[in-house]
Amino acid sequence: MKQSYYNSDVSGSNVLLVWAGYNAKLEEMIGHFKENCKIQNLQVEQIDRLHLANFADSSYDVVLSNVLEPYSHVHSVVTLGELLRLVKPSGKFIFRAVVRNQEQPVQGLSTEAEILSALKLSGWVDTQVIPVELSASDLEGVKTGLNTSAEIKVIELVSRKPNYEVGASSLLSFKKAVPTSVAAVWKLDDTVEDDLIDDDQLLEEEDLKKPDPASLRVCGTTGKRKACKNCSCGLAEELASEGAGDSAPPEPKTSSCGNCYLGDAFRCSTCPYLGMPAFKPGEKIQLTDNQMKADA
Repeated sequence: MKQSYYNSDVSGSNVLLVWAGYNAKLEEMIGHFKENCKIQNLQVEQIDRLHLANFADSSYDVVLSNVLEPYSHVHSVVTLGELLRLVKPSGKFIFRAVVRNQEQPVQGLSTEAEILSALKLSGWVDTQVIPVELSASDLEGVKTGLNTSAEIKVIELVSRKPNYEVGASSLLSFKKAVPTSVAAVWKLDDTVEDDLIDDDQLLEEEDLKKPDPASLRVCGTTGKRKACKNCSCGLAEELASEGAGDSAPPEPKTSSCGNCYLGDAFRCSTCPYLGMPAFKPGEKIQLTDNQMKADA
């Protein structure tokens, strides 16, 4: 047979030829490889039976697939992964594929970019794409076999398995390197300048004065020393008493239930005096100095 079924070197001691579907040229192609290629052992297998054949890992130097017209088989990621398992480290995978244009979708056909992505996801590396030159009649025969009239082309892809076995592991060493000299050790002192600013020098005399507690009494709503319209915290009464002076006696405080001064046992759950001691009606509650100090 004068027709060449490949563009790449398939020489090797162990070669696996994978075929899909029925093709009358299969036997002719096998004879061609045996006569024209330096192959000592040629194994032929149907691609749908790869998982049933129980081939050993890393059994072949070269795997050939889909090298017969009309190149209709589309390799799935699962099939590509199984073929990767069968090839020896640094071995080759050679196959042909019919690809379509990016802008023209054709059912059952992939683009060149999609095939390269599937190969990469399966673990194949260093993929080379070689255009396959077909005559007009041969290209028309491929279209007829695929039952399509779309614009297509045939490419040959040569991928390589990485130079390690699938699932191989290697021990990583995280031991820190010991510096050759003490001077080589990085120090914080080497990067810090000597003229640091003292924090105390940034404070003025006014910053050190203790503020008047009365000036800190502000309204929770306005945030200012001015009571809001519906003041209930006592700031309105306090400001009114400060404005009236000592001449106006403070009005006794009353509550809605009238039991606040009796103690917690008689107070409501929302009473603002919860936790405070009992007091006389109208008496202003004052906390002792001991209660203002934190526990040691």
